[in-house]
Amino acid sequence: MSKQSKILILMLLLLSTTSRAQVDCNPAQGTGQCGFLDANGNVVNTAAEAYASYQQPSPNTYVEPAPMYLPPSPPPTHHCSPRAEGGEICSDTRPGLMGNSYSKNAAGDFDGPMVDSYPDGIPRMITNYHNGEIGESTEYYPDGTIKSVMPHQNGEIHGTVKHYRENGTLEYDMTYCNGEACGEERDYDEQGNLVRIIRFDANGDIESVQEIAPGSQPHGAARKSRRNR
Repeated sequence: MSKQSKILILMLLLLSTTSRAQVDCNPAQGTGQCGFLDANGNVVNTAAEAYASYQQPSPNTYVEPAPMYLPPSPPPTHHCSPRAEGGEICSDTRPGLMGNSYSKNAAGDFDGPMVDSYPDGIPRMITNYHNGEIGESTEYYPDGTIKSVMPHQNGEIHGTVKHYRENGTLEYDMTYCNGEACGEERDYDEQGNLVRIIRFDANGDIESVQEIAPGSQPHGAARKSRRNR
């Protein structure tokens, strides 16, 4: 197969693939751009311009430029305003996503709270950033009750993670070191009583499990397994 034939087949495949991703030119569909698809996948104003682009890699190639319609760009998802200390604060402007927002410093790094909300505006997750570094993140149930608190350091979960039930009682707390379980996990019943202590070794593996029942002596069962939450 000649080099020109290979180029022709490649361009026809490109044209066919791109055509399926577009729609026929129809100004009634909106205020987008009508034109012709060139060899680079761009929409140009005239068929002559499109045809000329196919002649550049292979002068003896003929491709009928296809009329195309590009819909207008979607509206921006966020409205941003400048911060006094430099950077910007942006809030989601889409219906049903009120309250979604973030803040960036002058260097373009996330800086300050990033809020992801439920459709009614109640925060789903608030994550704090400082100069691009993630800090503490707090997750909420739909009624606004705290679901979990998760600290970070150097981009990893680090410190004591706390998880709460929907009624607001603490279900467990767990210590992380640089993204790995370390120290202890302490589990609680709905009355706030400590019912279990799980200890981890330096590798993040479970070293022992200590069950604690009211009115009885704590007892432990040693075992090795990976614990990921």
